Amino acid sequence: MKHFITALLIVFTSFATTWAQRGRPMERIHAAKMAYITDRIHLSKQQFPAFMPVYNDYEQEIRDARQFFRKKYKSSDPGEANDPASLRFIDDNLDYQQKIIDIKRKYNDQFLKVISQQQLAQLTIAEREFKHMLIKRLERPQGRGGHYNGHKGW
Repeated sequence: MKHFITALLIVFTSFATTWAQRGRPMERIHAAKMAYITDRIHLSKQQFPAFMPVYNDYEQEIRDARQFFRKKYKSSDPGEANDPASLRFIDDNLDYQQKIIDIKRKYNDQFLKVISQQQLAQLTIAEREFKHMLIKRLERPQGRGGHYNGHKGW
């Protein structure tokens, strides 16, 4: 019950901020993601202040690696390129995937200073679940819903 109340307070705070920033969809998505993860991994009030900076740094490094790779191949279609360019894309893609793995391994140690091993395992699952929820939400026609609704979508 204590975790539920904590999560509810965090969700309420996140959504109060989110509604104040209606024009910024990425911030709304981030707030919904944080509320979902906080609830899903049963983050306590004591863990939350230490967890958030680590998680934000982790997300930023992942985002930077993704943007670097996408920027490099933004204006080209590697499937339509010549053989050397296609091979370069394949190697760069593997390097990108390795970079993501390296970032995740690096942050595992930092997360374990703040949350338990069980919570860290749940974090991986929660991120994947949220991503799937987001994809489903984005696939829905406009005008149907649009708010976070716990584990059922938003």
